[in-house]
Amino acid sequence: MDLKKLYDKTNGGQGQDHFSFTQLSKMKPIGMWIVDYFVRDQKRRRADKKNFKLGYGSVSGNVAQRLIGKYIFEGAERHEIKDRDYDTIFNHEYNLYTKESFDQRDDRIKEMVTERLHATIKNVLKVVKEIFGKQPLMCERYVSMSPEGLGIDILGRIDWESEKIFAEQKSKPPSARGLNIDSLKIYTQKLPLEPDPININQVAFYRIATEKQPFLFYVNEKEYIIFDNNHPALWDDHLEYCYSEMVQKAMTIQRLLEVSNGDPKVMAGLVEKPDLSHWTMKDASADQLAVIKQLWG
Repeated sequence: MDLKKLYDKTNGGQGQDHFSFTQLSKMKPIGMWIVDYFVRDQKRRRADKKNFKLGYGSVSGNVAQRLIGKYIFEGAERHEIKDRDYDTIFNHEYNLYTKESFDQRDDRIKEMVTERLHATIKNVLKVVKEIFGKQPLMCERYVSMSPEGLGIDILGRIDWESEKIFAEQKSKPPSARGLNIDSLKIYTQKLPLEPDPININQVAFYRIATEKQPFLFYVNEKEYIIFDNNHPALWDDHLEYCYSEMVQKAMTIQRLLEVSNGDPKVMAGLVEKPDLSHWTMKDASADQLAVIKQLWG
């Protein structure tokens, strides 16, 4: 069977040319892969309204990268960072963050967490300096792997990288409580005491792809915590196992594509319907829900 023709049917008929970590995350059941990466295209995915938590990490990471990174990648193009004015960089990223909100409550939360964003950025700068020292840094470089038998590559972007080490950043946004705008209160989200297995899979991919020493850090507006290969979760044998899990999921998706002959309705019939009561579906968009109904009824 021609794998290219099968993958050409995905991504809303525009064709999928790679798997990403997001697609292969343990958090995303294959049913939702069918919804988001088979039926829907990138334009539809980007049109989904996202709550304040989803953009918080991007702001903190992007601002920090442009302040202390030497190079930043846009696709395959490497650019040397020259404009390092904090206010200019922050305002640009914050405006993108506030451009589209889930609702009025979300708008208000984004206003309320502004100072916490500044504090989180300061902590990102501290932790990156602790890990890398004065080493020149590359940010957002694409790396790919081509597992044997898989019709498309697995692709990812590295947050922070020097010649011999890399670091994956996970920002923990504050939590908001209160249904009414006037009663909203913001609370610091605690950092994990152990690496999250979901994040370890991503670190595993970068470790295998680059052969560089891995670091994983979590940061909020008050503190940060760093994990390196002294922790068993970041030992090479465990990372190799986690990488194999990602590849296995990609191969499972490919086999389902083959069995269904690239028909999303048939493929949906081979897997469980997404659990709409699960907390990960709390912010499902109207478009996602419509596709789920279309495929599973």
